[in-house]
Amino acid sequence: MNRMTDFPVQARADYDWLLPAALLEPYHLTHPAPWAGHIPFAAWLMAVAQPRSLVELGAYSGISYLAFCQAIAEQGLMTRTYAVDTWEGDAHAGAYGEGIYASLRQAHDPHYTQFSTLMRMRFDEALPSFADGSVDVLHIDGLHTYEAVRHDFETWLPKLSERGVVLFHDSNVHRDDFGVHQLWAELEGRYPSLHFPHSNGLGVLLVGAQQPALLRRLCDRSDAVFQREVCRVFATLGARLEVKAEMMALQHALGDRQQHIQTLETAGQQRHSWIEKLDGDIRSLELEREQLRAHLEGSQAQAQHSQNALEQAQAQAQWLTARQQQQDIKLLALQQDLAQKQWQIEQQTQQMQALARQLSPLWRLTDLLRKCKRAVFRIKQKLAPYEPALVRRVRHALRRKMRQAGGAPIPAVALLPGSNRHYGILATAHTQFVAHALARVLRKAGFEVSLFQDVPPEGFGLDMYIVVCPQMFKQLPPGERRIVFQMEQSVSPRWFTDEYLAILENSRSAWDYAPANLAFLETKGIRYPHTFLVPIGGVAAYSQLLQDCGEPALPEVEPGCDVLFYGDVNAPRRQEMLQALQRQFSVRIEGNLFGDALRQAVRQARVVVNIHYYEGALLETTRVYECLSLGTPVVTESSADIHQHAALLDNPALRVTPVGDAQAMVQAVQEMLQLQAQAPGQVQRGLADELARSGQQFEFMVLRALYALGRIDTAQWEALTSSQPLPGRCMVLSMPETVRRRAHFIEQTLPGLQTEVKVFDGVRYSPGWLGCAMSYQYLARKALQTGVAQLEIMEDDVEMPPDYAQRRARIDGWLDAHPGEWDIFAGLIAKIHPGTQVLEVQEQDGETFVVLDRMTSMVHNIYAQPALEALAQWDSSMRDPHTNTIDSYLQGRAQMRVVTTLPFLVAHTTDMDSSLWGINNHEYLAVIYKAEQDLRQLVDRFKQAQGR
Repeated sequence: MNRMTDFPVQARADYDWLLPAALLEPYHLTHPAPWAGHIPFAAWLMAVAQPRSLVELGAYSGISYLAFCQAIAEQGLMTRTYAVDTWEGDAHAGAYGEGIYASLRQAHDPHYTQFSTLMRMRFDEALPSFADGSVDVLHIDGLHTYEAVRHDFETWLPKLSERGVVLFHDSNVHRDDFGVHQLWAELEGRYPSLHFPHSNGLGVLLVGAQQPALLRRLCDRSDAVFQREVCRVFATLGARLEVKAEMMALQHALGDRQQHIQTLETAGQQRHSWIEKLDGDIRSLELEREQLRAHLEGSQAQAQHSQNALEQAQAQAQWLTARQQQQDIKLLALQQDLAQKQWQIEQQTQQMQALARQLSPLWRLTDLLRKCKRAVFRIKQKLAPYEPALVRRVRHALRRKMRQAGGAPIPAVALLPGSNRHYGILATAHTQFVAHALARVLRKAGFEVSLFQDVPPEGFGLDMYIVVCPQMFKQLPPGERRIVFQMEQSVSPRWFTDEYLAILENSRSAWDYAPANLAFLETKGIRYPHTFLVPIGGVAAYSQLLQDCGEPALPEVEPGCDVLFYGDVNAPRRQEMLQALQRQFSVRIEGNLFGDALRQAVRQARVVVNIHYYEGALLETTRVYECLSLGTPVVTESSADIHQHAALLDNPALRVTPVGDAQAMVQAVQEMLQLQAQAPGQVQRGLADELARSGQQFEFMVLRALYALGRIDTAQWEALTSSQPLPGRCMVLSMPETVRRRAHFIEQTLPGLQTEVKVFDGVRYSPGWLGCAMSYQYLARKALQTGVAQLEIMEDDVEMPPDYAQRRARIDGWLDAHPGEWDIFAGLIAKIHPGTQVLEVQEQDGETFVVLDRMTSMVHNIYAQPALEALAQWDSSMRDPHTNTIDSYLQGRAQMRVVTTLPFLVAHTTDMDSSLWGINNHEYLAVIYKAEQDLRQLVDRFKQAQGR
């Protein structure tokens, strides 16, 4: 679905913007390939803008520049073009020799020198060569750090004309220190713009006021649906060229490899001849050596015979001498032993006489037994910590049986329900906040919890362990009895060694706090269903929790400084920002602080600042939420994943500043201090609200993981999550561990919905269809508990057509006008059951509404109260996937009124894999198409029967 050829003639008129120039077949494709995906747009832009001059900053191998030149030549434009580059390399492209420049000249000079110039110099050196207002198109593709690309844009901005267009490549690259995406985020709202996310991203910025109408139309950000369609079309056109470029690179590599193989074969033949000659020389030398060896062995045998005779004579004499000495020693020993025996006999005779005079001859014997008993007891006490758990349990069981047999009562033993109830949490001193938060959830779930900062001396004898930062411990619990909580940032790969990845893979499961880390781990083969997202949250009433964990309570303290920073201060970027803060405030800096000392320092500060060690770091949520839990506001730099923390951005207890902007951080600290002085209640309410929200999320995600791993049963799951709030009235059901599916929905689908949609982290259970059904049951029960009579749920592989918003408005109007006449609105039906009956067909506002008596499909539905009640009654104990999947269950419900439309409102994304059945969604296309055709036939029959 959604292909251009699938639209009627009237719909195809919407593609009048797509000019034939976009079908340019490039002569020059080089590697790396990502820019090949933007060649169709480059050719289209030349046809529409028809620039008088074009400047490219950073040409490298020329894949983009030569495409511009080819488009200009084929379209007969009067455009002057300039490529500015040193062709020496940079920190991102790496250093390279003259071969790149020579190859570019070979492809460029025979065809384009009449209008194109290669300027081998630095970008700033080229500035005087261009007059202000003389450049119509500027393509920036040099060093991609934030500072470099910002400098290039600002220094070249005066050179742009009233028709000026700026292109930013690699605007969708978020790794390492690439910063184009940061600058693009700052600029795209200032000018008309269009952003292509494919092929590493290309940002199009209209900085000039005089632009062709067609180009202004594409860059009109108010028409998001049209812009997404433009991006989809150009991505489709560019994908073929990317593949072609990659294929050419592989062919070149194959040719080089074949030439290398031929060279090796020739060298091997020469080496073989040389080896044969050496083998001949060796055989000659070995023959000569054998002859010499035989002669030497004869001489040695004769000498050895003489030596043996001499040694035998010497040995005989030594043996006789030694034997005589032994006899003398034995005689002396017998004499000494005889004297000792005689002395012992005399002593024993005296003792026996003394014992005979005692009134109680057994007293001394019983005293000896008592002393032995006390010694054994002391030894037993010393060895008790090292007694294996199995031996201890067996010994206690035998003791109970002996008491029972002797008539003694057996003492009562408090037993927790189920098995595997004693958990150990192994966490470093720096991650005790995470350990405390985990302990609270586990204890709430009925587990006994022990906390460790080092490997316990008695070994790993508990039922299960959660290990926070497992790479920090030299010894770990067995893999089948450990859950690992990965806390490192994937922006720094130094921790992610093969050994560490093996630890994550070979544990019962791997938990992580950041979606970006899950995406990274997936590239390393550690993926769903082995992974779980458990984002860190705040802890309300942290003082009480500390006491429950055996830590000191939090005393009242007086502020001792304005600002606290704790962490590694060796990073130059941290030092620079701390110096700026020290010029304005009293700043306390701690390099290695943890435990109660850290908690005291945080509470004595008015503000804690969080400065990243790496410029492209993720948000340090552990630090942020520990400080908030201790009652201290935070000022933090922004992060690569700040969009994942939208709730924090609006909280008065936290300020977020641009990365690396020291003055902005100084200003944010000043504002926070003023707010604390003028409206302390507002800050405290913000703290309380965020601790409650994030704490509930953390608790839910921990329980979700425990439920999926079989650590808690269904009854416990339902009881423990009963207080969790309903996320919203319109939700997408998604699992954060299926990174690609969620990212596709957030980036491609969500922007076009034009309504508030909450993402619900679906319940996980094995097999997956049970977890899916449990998710619907969970949401339905929450809706009924809170009095919500209508709930919209879609799945994250739903696809919205371009006219979704217009059709959805008409559908909502029909549903609102017919309350009580429908139970489910189905945006898509995957299969029409043979027994399906059409109850009503209505035509309204160009839509065909069909009311059915049953349905199958959960991709995008709206549930009224009767359907919510049915979902809430789904029985998880029925484990037949043929009859009790959630869609089959609803299909079997009698008197269920299902409304859908012809054509269906939504589609199924074809480039996603099913998270339940392990197949690609593309396999559903034919099924969905047949369902729509079957429904049309049912509608036609209904109309005929009604005489319409």
